[in-house]
Amino acid sequence: MRTLHARTTGVLALLSAACGPGSNPDPTLWSESRDSAGVTIIDNARPNTGLRLGWQVAETPALSIGALEGDEAYQLYAVEDAARLPDGRIAVANGGTSEIRFFSADGRHLVSWGALGEGPGEFAQWDPEAVSTWPGDSIMGAAWWRGRIEIFDASGNHTRTATLGDGYFSFLALMPGGDILAKPSILIGLDFRTGGSTLRRREAEFAVIAADGETRASLGVHPGDEWFFSQNPPTARPHPFGRSVLATVWGDLAVVAANDRYEIPAYDRDGRLVRIVRRNHELRVPTQAELDSVLAASWADRSEEDQARLRGLSEGMAPVEFFPAFSALHSDPHGHLWVQEYNFPGQHDNIWTVFDADGRVQGFVETPSGLDVFEIGEDYVLGTTTDELGVERVQLWPLDRRAG
Repeated sequence: MRTLHARTTGVLALLSAACGPGSNPDPTLWSESRDSAGVTIIDNARPNTGLRLGWQVAETPALSIGALEGDEAYQLYAVEDAARLPDGRIAVANGGTSEIRFFSADGRHLVSWGALGEGPGEFAQWDPEAVSTWPGDSIMGAAWWRGRIEIFDASGNHTRTATLGDGYFSFLALMPGGDILAKPSILIGLDFRTGGSTLRRREAEFAVIAADGETRASLGVHPGDEWFFSQNPPTARPHPFGRSVLATVWGDLAVVAANDRYEIPAYDRDGRLVRIVRRNHELRVPTQAELDSVLAASWADRSEEDQARLRGLSEGMAPVEFFPAFSALHSDPHGHLWVQEYNFPGQHDNIWTVFDADGRVQGFVETPSGLDVFEIGEDYVLGTTTDELGVERVQLWPLDRRAG
């Protein structure tokens, strides 16, 4: 990223009027906008802890798909993604069976597409990792391992395969106009040699890819996931408090942000940095006691032999420099950017800071605890959760914005 030389052109803006659907203005909220070398920078205060926009997620889901026993079509395994289609159907990327499963608006299984294999319209194990609508009433499934997308028509017939950036990239989200926000499809930049730091990060290059699979623009190389490296034996795994790089489509912009700090860059389809959104945030240093507690809890249900093995693999693991500043990014049809607050050890809430289409902070919204959100729509939140028996469920929760 080029160095930005700030030139203040904006003024302090008190949000004393509504800034979009569901806004909950508060005089303590402020944003300051300025331009620097053609980049708009928006600095925001952190909302008061109790400030809620007034948007309400229902107390129970309107739809819950998933079962422990019975028809295998409802037994979900390794769900990687889900999408609500314009006609109300739910498409589920069921990585455990390498299928896209379709369910009606009331949760009935309709049909499954794809299979485990290497042919057209087939996926590797744990793919598809994403499912999305595609121009012309088609459906797309993303094959991460192969760096390609499989496109089906509305009837489930496979129409074509597109390899993204010579297989180097994989699908993350569809941008307006048909371009693709893409992330790396292979692991790069992680040094497995002995010696050196026990904390290492993968480099991650993101890009805008045209619908034919050709790279349109690079979005640069970013610090990726933070891994712990053990030398005895040589193994690596993501650090429990590890920082990472997150991305989403926000309106007509592509957002790619490392969560080392609360700074969110946004790029246009040609790869130009056009906006940076910041929010006041105090980085917190994790303790060794917090890390030890989280590690012990993660293997508490294992046998004594497994626990001893895992303790050995984790020997020498130290906390990261700082906890991540946030943990997920999404956008909604109104152009809001949703940024999920990071849960420190012992916290289980799903709290999101919501920004308007211009990057000005609006307040907090809470989604159901334990729900891994895939999609935020006009009047719903779609995601997955796992119960105490290990049953995976895809759930749709009504979202009421009228109270804001």
